[in-house]
Amino acid sequence: MVTREQVVQAYRLILGREPENEEVIEHHIGTHEDVDSLRMAMLQSAEFRQAALASSWLLPMDECPRIDVETAVAGERELRALFERVAGSWNAFGASEPYWSVLTGEEFRMDRFEQNAQEYLGSGESDVTRLLAWLERNGVKPASLAMCLEYGCGTGRITRWLAGRFERVWACDISEPHLKLAREYLAGAGSGNVELALVSGLASLDELPPADLVFSVIVLQHNPPPLIAHVLRKLLDVLRPGGVAFFQVPTYARGYRFKVADYLRSRPRTDRVEMHLLPQRDVFSIAAASGCETLEVLPDGCVGNPDWISNTFLVRKRI
Repeated sequence: MVTREQVVQAYRLILGREPENEEVIEHHIGTHEDVDSLRMAMLQSAEFRQAALASSWLLPMDECPRIDVETAVAGERELRALFERVAGSWNAFGASEPYWSVLTGEEFRMDRFEQNAQEYLGSGESDVTRLLAWLERNGVKPASLAMCLEYGCGTGRITRWLAGRFERVWACDISEPHLKLAREYLAGAGSGNVELALVSGLASLDELPPADLVFSVIVLQHNPPPLIAHVLRKLLDVLRPGGVAFFQVPTYARGYRFKVADYLRSRPRTDRVEMHLLPQRDVFSIAAASGCETLEVLPDGCVGNPDWISNTFLVRKRI
């Protein structure tokens, strides 16, 4: 049986208010055998659901209008310009703030990183745990995925954990400074089944190796929409029959707008990491054109902004 204090705390933490009277407190004490039962009752209450609907970063988007986003370029020259701009920014971040640019918490700035290194390096395990849960509930056996291609490995934060679960990992990034740190970290961690590669230009995307698993989380979102689309096509194209891709990308944002010409005329930002999206209809279209079936899509909250929706996708190449 729960205590009076537990009931009061549940009201404060879940419903954001004090219990209306002693009678409701006594009701919950007499009804719930443990805290889990009390918590579930609160979460399933009409009051909580109404509050969640009013404040959620998910459901209010149902009534938002279409956003003006160019997802294609006139030609390869513009696509190359987009790539070079992104590569330039990330090489600069890699030289100045390699860890903060991957996980943008102030505790991961270079002047504070040493005392927070274990938190940063250990955070990649949860991403792989999440991947494995998605595979399991969709009937995909990790043992059948010998070759993992990680796009956007950064400093190797997640790569180490992928290496512990898959036979081979081919990890790539567009920033040589990030890759240098990844080489040092993975060597120290004893991850001998990892091959690191620099994506030095658009041509590098044509040299990606065949893979049983493609993995990319909090990476595509830092590329302009046409480049997200191009990279995603290349990643799905190298999937072997029966292989799967697990990737995350924002698909909507209030007020977001992207015009290729305007973007290329603007000056690159050096004070913050750029955030972009690819509309969900484009993701589905690319997956279908690449011969993939979508197994699951879920919002993930990876952006951490209530005006953005980010989704994780699991798709499988048809046999």
